[in-house]
Amino acid sequence: MEKRVKIAAGILYVFAAYIILFGVYYLLTPRIMPYHERFLGKTFEELDPKTAALSLATMKVVGALALSMGIGFVMMIRLYFSKGDPYARWVILVMSLVALAPITVVAFSIGGINSPARSLSISILVMLSAMIVSRGGFKKP
Repeated sequence: MEKRVKIAAGILYVFAAYIILFGVYYLLTPRIMPYHERFLGKTFEELDPKTAALSLATMKVVGALALSMGIGFVMMIRLYFSKGDPYARWVILVMSLVALAPITVVAFSIGGINSPARSLSISILVMLSAMIVSRGGFKKP
């Protein structure tokens, strides 16, 4: 494997680990996030039961999707990207941007800088840096 692909794969493993941790945290947390409470103007306990259940269910869905995406990234990096498959590069790029860009925008609009939007933005930049590092290091299709 070319050195730049190996470096990029390492960067992408860090990216995938963050996405997995984000997913696990959102999936396992028993209440909505503080920035959700600030946005709603109520604590979790003050919400009516249906609104609380819907808010928490939405978090669980986001967490499950992030967890599955992170695991998918690990598999894509290990099985294809690190072996020089140029299509893996595009799959990771598209999956990341299609999923994480809207989540980041929503997080900024709901919680501003005190939401995970900042760390999600950094994770997107980490992924993009891996794409830049790996550029030109793949077999021709």
